[in-house]
Amino acid sequence: MIYAGAHVLFYALAAAASPLALTATFVVIRSDRPRTNGVAFLGGFLLGTTIACGVGLVLGQAAVERLDSHGTVEEVLTLLLGVALLVVGLQTRHASPPPESEGSRASAILTGLGHVRPAAAFSLAGLLGFGGPKRLVLTVLAMAAVSGASLGDVEDLTLVVVYIAVATVLVTVPVGIVIIAGARAAVILERGQSWLTAHATVLRVWLSLGIGAALVVDALVRLFA
Repeated sequence: MIYAGAHVLFYALAAAASPLALTATFVVIRSDRPRTNGVAFLGGFLLGTTIACGVGLVLGQAAVERLDSHGTVEEVLTLLLGVALLVVGLQTRHASPPPESEGSRASAILTGLGHVRPAAAFSLAGLLGFGGPKRLVLTVLAMAAVSGASLGDVEDLTLVVVYIAVATVLVTVPVGIVIIAGARAAVILERGQSWLTAHATVLRVWLSLGIGAALVVDALVRLFA
């Protein structure tokens, strides 16, 4: 269980490291209905992540039952994701700053999030929780590690819960602060959002390079062990 748990935790941390999800969370919880929208956003994010885990478990179990080379498939997928993240990180690092018009469009989208209703916040968070390509692949890899370990129902459920808890922590913590502190959290959240906006590009570069390198190393070690 320790080996599978280490991989699940690593994939969960990699999935959690999403400036986009954190930025969206800050915007939603600083909206006109911070607590209501925050709870709706968190609920949607948890649901989306849980559904992704269910899909990952189904795929992982199918691979275990039908593929003798299940481990190799998982390692190759890990390697491909790592290489893709390295490429994205290097391209972002050397890319020119986006035109002012593109920045304005992004700002307009984020501004619009500040006026969403709880239902819209729930739906948006559900999509974010399910994930784009990176988050979804990481979830599938984590669930494949759970399925491949064949530890038993209780252990498998524990690892799934750990993954969901860690992968959603950057949404859970800010929403929790708003629920507990209410308006008193406004200053902290404003500072956090300002810092994140100012360093978003740098964060994307180093997270892509760091996670990508770790995935490549992990895949190569397992392939040639």
